[in-house]
Amino acid sequence: KQWYQRRVRGSKFESSHASMTALPSALEAIDWSFYSSRVSNPALVEDFKAKYGAVTIPKPDDTQSAAIGAAEATFKKEMAEYLTGAEQRIAQFEASLAGLHAEKPLEDMTVSEYLADKPELRAKIEADIESRAL
Repeated sequence: KQWYQRRVRGSKFESSHASMTALPSALEAIDWSFYSSRVSNPALVEDFKAKYGAVTIPKPDDTQSAAIGAAEATFKKEMAEYLTGAEQRIAQFEASLAGLHAEKPLEDMTVSEYLADKPELRAKIEADIESRAL
């Protein structure tokens, strides 16, 4: 049900967005002479023209762009640091993988050969063996 509601909401947004982008960026100029010639009282047209010219639509102050710009700059910095760290981790993993490929296959190794470069694991196994000794 939720995916359906999101889909409906998304399609409403898409249709509203399409209708808004289809509108011209500026209003078409009104041909006042056309109305003056058609209306019996030209003073009425002049009154409408004066009132129409006096209408101003206030634009809201932009109070969020600075905060959004700062958040964007912070995000870009964090992502650059993350990518640098990711590249370093990738290089470490590739080096580890190259080391694993360079090792002798497990099928051809003895236990002693496997534990030769893993002293912590060797000590743990030896301690486990000693604890189980009779």
